[in-house]
Amino acid sequence: MQHHSFSRSSTLPVSCEEAFQWHEREGAFLRLLPPWMPAELLEKKGTIKNGDSLTVKTKVGIIPITFQALHQNYIQNKQFEDIQLKGPFAFYKHLHKFDKIEDKKCKLTDQIDFSLPIGIISNFLGHSFVEEKLNKLFSYRHRTLKYDLYLHGKYSQKKLKILVTGSSGLVGSTLIPFLTSGGHQVIKLVRRNMEIDDTEKQNFAVWNSEKGEFINPERLENLDAVVHLAGENIASQKWSEQRKQQLINSRIHFTTALCQALSKQLKNKPKTFISASGIGIFGSRDYDDILHEDSKLGEGFLANLARDWEQAAKTANESGIRVVHLRFGTILSLSGGVLKKMYTPYRLCLGGPFGTGRQMMSWISIIDVLGLILFSITNDKVTGAVNSVSPHAVTNAQFSELLAQSLDRPSSLRIPELFVESLFGEMGRELLLSGQHAKPAKALKNGYEFIHSQLHDAFAYCLGG
Repeated sequence: MQHHSFSRSSTLPVSCEEAFQWHEREGAFLRLLPPWMPAELLEKKGTIKNGDSLTVKTKVGIIPITFQALHQNYIQNKQFEDIQLKGPFAFYKHLHKFDKIEDKKCKLTDQIDFSLPIGIISNFLGHSFVEEKLNKLFSYRHRTLKYDLYLHGKYSQKKLKILVTGSSGLVGSTLIPFLTSGGHQVIKLVRRNMEIDDTEKQNFAVWNSEKGEFINPERLENLDAVVHLAGENIASQKWSEQRKQQLINSRIHFTTALCQALSKQLKNKPKTFISASGIGIFGSRDYDDILHEDSKLGEGFLANLARDWEQAAKTANESGIRVVHLRFGTILSLSGGVLKKMYTPYRLCLGGPFGTGRQMMSWISIIDVLGLILFSITNDKVTGAVNSVSPHAVTNAQFSELLAQSLDRPSSLRIPELFVESLFGEMGRELLLSGQHAKPAKALKNGYEFIHSQLHDAFAYCLGG
């Protein structure tokens, strides 16, 4: 049986103690899972100390695999190790080693030793195949870890207590492990009919949608912030009148009830209310019409929906809670949204711009979404609308061309406007054929520094380049 080794090292902008503590916290494992590797955490016992373990269900190609690992060789602030108990390898051992460089700088080394099984699987999972997958995986892991440590070090000087709504959505499901691995306490708001494990009840607050109130408001006293992300998916289906009403109810009506409950049910109100919004509030605009936070609002269903959504938080504002509306552009992540929908067609050489391709796309990397949320929570100067987009918008044609290049595919197709309108109707016109050239003026003015200000950097991170 032939043994192989793989090693990856990176310099981290924190001490060994801080980097090690990050790995011990809840959410660390989920933060290090790349979005192109679908995985389900089946069981997790303990953290990373000797005898702790985790079991993950994933896939290699179309082959389902269960991977069970046991933690061993734990030396606090210096190292810990995972060894495979069950999985695709004949032998697998992963050493995480932390070495001091300076007081606020350390080196992380991931050392993998493995052997492949004999037979058909070994032929499929050849050494070069595994080496390529490990290289892509650990490039992503080390980038994510660096970004997270940088953001927490720059924008959060103390540990926070935060309520999150919409925890299962694209942003919410990424935000929660980002916050918990940073040492913050996160409480998820759920409906009262949801089953909750007894050991996890302290991490949940329950909402009675019929009465528009919290069932256990005592858990929500002295919140540093509420991050309100709940709302039906805008692009999940064609906009019928019934669907439009669902979108309105899930955003405007729920936000109104939530803000009233925060203002009236709690003795100690949250300091800050961060609510999702969208640059669709500006309507369809010409590519040379530069949009700042105080620019004239637009017309159309999306514009009206976003405007009323922001207005629904007025109760919180009137009760003395600082309110921030993050007007998100196109969020880039393979975990969901536009990029996930476009990924497979582009890999099959079926991608291309919509209509003329001249409509502007104001985009933002998922890592900067997390950064802007944390920045908005901790910076008291940030209030009202905040354009949550990269400083450098692109046209739909430029976006399409760069995505194709990143995937080493052509971008030769062009999807006609007539086809988009026939297939998607009003939703297609507002989401795919219209555009906004928004600038993050308020975020930049108040000191936020974008990790991904250029689209090619965002694609490299999101796609595992």
